[in-house]
Amino acid sequence: MRRRGQVGSESVGRGGFVAAGIVLLALLVAGPGRADWSVYIAPGLGISRAIVDSDGAEQTTPIRFRGDDNDSSPALALAVGLEVPMDELVPREWLLDVRLPRWPLRVELEASGLREYEFRTDTTGQDDFFSEINVTTTFVNFWVDIPLVSVYRPVQYVFGLGRQPRVRRWLEPASLYLGGGVGFSAVEVDSTSNVLSAKDDLIDFAGNIGAGVNYDLTDRVALSLGYRFVGLPDQTFDLEGGAGNNDEVDYQNWEVHEFRFAVKIRVWEFRSPWR
Repeated sequence: MRRRGQVGSESVGRGGFVAAGIVLLALLVAGPGRADWSVYIAPGLGISRAIVDSDGAEQTTPIRFRGDDNDSSPALALAVGLEVPMDELVPREWLLDVRLPRWPLRVELEASGLREYEFRTDTTGQDDFFSEINVTTTFVNFWVDIPLVSVYRPVQYVFGLGRQPRVRRWLEPASLYLGGGVGFSAVEVDSTSNVLSAKDDLIDFAGNIGAGVNYDLTDRVALSLGYRFVGLPDQTFDLEGGAGNNDEVDYQNWEVHEFRFAVKIRVWEFRSPWR
C-alpha cells in the first residue's frame, strides 16, 4: 500500500506557516471601525477521528472480512464567507415593526482535507485487510453567531444580578456559533490484504453540523474553537486479486468527529446595500 503520511505532514506544516502568516498580516493591518457587512477568510486546523465498518468478501476462496476500526488524523481547512447582521438581511422597511437581533449570520464556502485514516479489518484468511482512506470535503455552510452577552442577559434578569459591567466586558468579545452545511466528499481508498486489494476514488454528497465559541481579538480578527460532525455516505469498491467477478468491499456507518481551531480574518468590509 502506498504511504502518504510524510507528504501529509509536509502539507500540514506548510499550511500552518501560511495560516500563521495570514494571521500576523491581519493583526498588523487591523484597525478600528467596522461596517455592517464583511467578507472574511478563515484558515483552520483540526483533529479528525473517524469510525467506519468494513464489510467484504472474495466469493471463490472464500475470504470474508467484517469489522470496525477507528483512527485519528490532522485536518486542514480554509473557508471564504460573507458575514451579515441578522437585521440587515433585507431592507428594514420590509420587516415592518419586527425587530431582529444584530446577531451575525454567515454563509461560507469551505474546503477541508489532509484527512488520512488507516483501518484494519480481521479476515478469515491469513492476512488482515488494511485500508488507507483519504477524505476531502467541500461544503456550503451557514452559521449564526450568538453573542454571549445575549445569552447572559436572561440569567441577569432571572437572578437579579444587576448590570455587572465587568462581566459584560469579559463577555462582549465572545459568541457561540451554531450551524451546518451540505456539499461533496471525495474519498480515495487504497486497501490490501496481500491477496486482495481495492484502489479507487468516489465523489458523493456529504454534510456537517457544528457548534463552538468565537472570540474577537480585534475588529477584524477572531479566533474560533469548536466541534464538527461530518456525515459521509457508504461506499462500495471492487476487490482485485480474487477469482470472482462480484467481489466487493463496503465502507459504511461512517462517524467523523472533529475538533477545529480557526482564525477568522475580515478582509473587506462595506456598508449595507439596503441603506
